[in-house]
Amino acid sequence: MLNTRTLGKVGEELAKLFLEKEGYRILEENFWCRYGEIDLIAKEADYVVFIEVKLSNNKSYLTPQEKVDYRKQRQLEKVARYYFSLQQVDSDFRFDVVAISGDKKNREIELFKNAFYC
Repeated sequence: MLNTRTLGKVGEELAKLFLEKEGYRILEENFWCRYGEIDLIAKEADYVVFIEVKLSNNKSYLTPQEKVDYRKQRQLEKVARYYFSLQQVDSDFRFDVVAISGDKKNREIELFKNAFYC
């Protein structure tokens, strides 16, 4: 059985490969600052996209949007604002969630664009 950190890395790698196939260009992985962490930052069309990855080995009753609760959304917003201040980027942005479920032989990946608004 994989520990939580290793499982998270597996999920982020699967999400990264999936997003690249969907036309996203990955800019940052595991971006950390004093406000917290964002799993992936990417460019898609004219948007900078901040992406939270949720991996589950079984189906959950919660939607991916529900798993990213209000507190987590505010944290991601702060990290995104900090990222923009460092990069001095003036671009539209959004928050996406990649939900990965199932066991390692049968993974299902779903992308939720504009999963929440700030």
